[in-house]
Amino acid sequence: MSNTSEDNITVRFVTENDKEGWQRLWKSYQDFYEVSFPDDLDDFNFGRFLDPNIKMWAAVAVESSSEKIIGMINFFNHMTTWDFKDKIYINDLYVDENSRVKGAGGKLIQFVYDEADKLGTPSVYWCTDESNHRAQLLYVMVGYKAPKILYKRKGY
Repeated sequence: MSNTSEDNITVRFVTENDKEGWQRLWKSYQDFYEVSFPDDLDDFNFGRFLDPNIKMWAAVAVESSSEKIIGMINFFNHMTTWDFKDKIYINDLYVDENSRVKGAGGKLIQFVYDEADKLGTPSVYWCTDESNHRAQLLYVMVGYKAPKILYKRKGY
């Protein structure tokens, strides 16, 4: 178990040097959700995060004392017909299992909130699995459970 504490965690945008740490967490995230994406999608996504012309970003939570990346969050900007302002969708959030319940998840979400405010798009939302109770303990502290149900096209 890591000795990580909230004071020992910093959150920042990913840099080119973070690919290995981000990728390690990205693979763990896929394992957690029992999904698998092609390896070339890693390169594709990471390239988008670094491209200033694409409104898709990733940030990492770093344990300050060890410089180890312990969490990641991927998010993007999109238009909506419901408002003049864009919205931010948190697509992925993952904290290393040994570093959970120490503040990294909350700091990652707050980072997105802060960036959304800077962009003038304060509306931020995300979804999680109904069975992900541990994450929901955090989510009800930093947001509220919307009364919506998610539907998906069959076969996709």
